[in-house]
Amino acid sequence: MGLYIAYDKGVIFSSEKEIKESNKSKKKTVVPEKEELYDFEDEIKDLDLSKCLNSNDGQRYSGAVDVAGDYGLSMNINSDSRSIDLSIDWNKFGPLSTASAWAPVTEHFQITGFNKDIKEAFVGGLGQSSVGMTLFFLMSDGTVEYMPMFNCKFDSSNTSYYEMNYTYEYSQDGRITGEHFETQGSLTGVSKVVKFYTVSVSIERGGGYGTTIGALADGSFYDFGNIINSN
Repeated sequence: MGLYIAYDKGVIFSSEKEIKESNKSKKKTVVPEKEELYDFEDEIKDLDLSKCLNSNDGQRYSGAVDVAGDYGLSMNINSDSRSIDLSIDWNKFGPLSTASAWAPVTEHFQITGFNKDIKEAFVGGLGQSSVGMTLFFLMSDGTVEYMPMFNCKFDSSNTSYYEMNYTYEYSQDGRITGEHFETQGSLTGVSKVVKFYTVSVSIERGGGYGTTIGALADGSFYDFGNIINSN
């Protein structure tokens, strides 16, 4: 919340009385914000991979990278701060997706459904394969929203498969006229995040995978995969 003090720098007072009377006239003006904002200007300490706030037993973290995943996906926050333009380069994304066929073009889609201002958008990953591609959104109050690129479905034989997480748009007669994406909402219990990373996770019984984390100013972090997989 910004506080502004109105005063005249050009006035030179000739007496102590005048100075005191001038001070009485100074007023603080409170400028309302659209929402309560988290203070991102706090001193940010280095990420400490031993300080996970929600780890499971036997998880060890390493190799933190603060660069979004290179999957042929890129995002730009729109001027309204409440929606995102998602570009999909099918030349790169197609081979990583579960699609059986695709055109080698770049398509643009909107990501909507946000009710807070978006501060940052990040392409992350969860698990061991490309179907774990997940988009994360740092909101202006320090909370985090997310959207998986794929949905897991089951056919009549109870065999799992994945499909793109489109929200379809329909005409009055039921025909699909377009697609967009929508946020899945906030990650439960996550707040005061200042930065995203992808990391490697090893487990005591062997094996490993990747996940996306959200760091706090004190260097601790949330493992987003643990939160999403527990739902």
